[in-house]
This record gives sequence, structure tokens and C-alpha cells, in this order.
Amino acid sequence: MSRIPSKSNQSEAPDRVSLAGCILAATPSVTDPLFANAVCLIVEHSDDSTVGIMLNRPMAIDPKPVLAALLGSQEFQGTDLTHLPPFHFNFGGPQNGPIVALHNDSTLAEGGNDHGVYMSAQVDTLKKLATLTPEHLRWFIGHATWSKSQLEEEIVAGEWHVMPAIPQLVFADENMMWTHAMEWIGRSVIATFPGVKHFPRTPLAN
Repeated sequence: MSRIPSKSNQSEAPDRVSLAGCILAATPSVTDPLFANAVCLIVEHSDDSTVGIMLNRPMAIDPKPVLAALLGSQEFQGTDLTHLPPFHFNFGGPQNGPIVALHNDSTLAEGGNDHGVYMSAQVDTLKKLATLTPEHLRWFIGHATWSKSQLEEEIVAGEWHVMPAIPQLVFADENMMWTHAMEWIGRSVIATFPGVKHFPRTPLAN
């Protein structure tokens, strides 16, 4: 995934690995209620700080006030919403910020990757997404932040797994997303074992 939200801003120090666009999955050792079993998408990663969006914290809220704010009250009143699927809101993190949408519509992408995961945050783009029906569309309110070197230290301490932002994880059911992430990590580790080509989903299948 390119550095989000700007597709054009991709400059990084040549000797530094950016985690922007990667998914973090909390390891079982994380007990903080905010991050326990969390799956996060890193959208910015610089020398000074890191910004991420939590992907598996669904929110049961009425979408009408949000849509009215995006579209404007008059425009909202004249919009036919009956054809739209239920709006999918998530708690992105404790820090306030603009509403962000993750989706699979490349024509409305403001950042994204080659796997079909795109991000948008500009109001005009969110307006279009609010009245369209892409196959995948998630809305996020808030974000999480890490201070300088904090995330790197947590990864070294074994608090996070790092993996690519693939649609199968980003758009998975929130209640099963962390489990799917752990399965992905497990398959990736086993696949590195010499001579292993296929392995069962459960030990009972051995």
C-alpha cells in the first residue's frame, strides 16, 4: 500500500523500512483492552510518529447524522438511500480525526495498494462513496497513534505481528478478523518449514 492518504508522497529514507500500508495484529500477550485482539492498518509511519486505524472495532450508530454532515442537510434530504447496504462504521482509535473510508473502488482511491484495498478521506470523495455501492466499504471514526520509535519497540517486544494489507483481512468480518489474522500468520510460519507444501486447518486433520 502506498503512503496514505497521499499517493504522490512516497519519499522515505532509503535505509528505513516504512510500515505504512501494513496490517498489525496484536499478539495474545497484549492485555490492554484498547488493543487486545486488535487488527490495525498503518496509514502513516515516519521517524517521529505512527498513525493507524483499528479495523475490528465495529460501532452500532445511526448513519443519518454522519451522512447529513457529509452531504449537507438539504442534499441529504433529497438522496435516495433505500438501495444502499447497511453502513459499516468502526471505531478507528481514540484520537479524533476526519472520517476515513476503506473500500475497493479504484476510481475513488486517494491511497491504496495493488491488492484492491483503497483509502479515501476527502469530503468530496466520501460524498460519492456515501451514495454508491462498492462491494467493500468501511467507515472509520478516529485513529490510533504511536510516538517516536514506540511501535518499533512494541514489535520487537513481541506485541504485534506484521502482515500485508490484503482484502481477505481488511474486509473480513470484524468478529473473526483477529482469528483470520492469526491463521494467516500461522500458515506463513509453517510454509517456511523445509518440505512443507500443504498443511491441515486443524490438528485433527493430521
